[in-house]
Amino acid sequence: MYQLDTIEARKADSAGNAIREIGKYVGKFTQAEDITAKKGTRGVSLNFETDEGQKARLSIYTMKANGDKIMGHQTLMAIMACMKLRGIEAKSGQVKHWNPDTRSEETKNGTIYPDLQNKPIGLLLETEDYLKSDGKTTGTHMVIKGVFQAGTELTASEILDRKTKPEQLARMVAGLRHRPLKGNQATPTAHAQSGANNGADGSFDDLDSDISF
Repeated sequence: MYQLDTIEARKADSAGNAIREIGKYVGKFTQAEDITAKKGTRGVSLNFETDEGQKARLSIYTMKANGDKIMGHQTLMAIMACMKLRGIEAKSGQVKHWNPDTRSEETKNGTIYPDLQNKPIGLLLETEDYLKSDGKTTGTHMVIKGVFQAGTELTASEILDRKTKPEQLARMVAGLRHRPLKGNQATPTAHAQSGANNGADGSFDDLDSDISF
């Protein structure tokens, strides 16, 4: 005997589907992997899954090889603020990657941030064109434009300012758009490599004395 579960029924429409539309999403990071690009730029690769089962792989790059912070660092700080995390620590763990040759998901050893995984988070996602590695073909992927607290819809700056009413999110959603390939773009995902704007107005420098959690 079965009883109708309307939540599960809705999930069936999108289970396993990749996120392809610009918009506002609530879900969790099922995997948060520490990554380093070929040129030494460091970042975090995030496997995001919405409450409805839609999925996206998102990368934010936080600092150059010389240690200089880039825009993705702000995005990571916004995620931490919205999750009320004062710090995150990289640890050894298992990571899953899609192997295009075998067309299957494979598990291997890697470095992860467990504190970012399996916690509610809200993301604003945009679409962006990029030049593929062959230098000729254009692809489109999702990038993080904004971050908000899943339960309250407060942004990072609103949380840090101890506000209780979300005021920024509607404006941020209205500003979402597609980002076409720039005419002189010679490398893939320049926007993604620098990291997406987190939508917060406040600075993340010297925050310890102002943290409300």
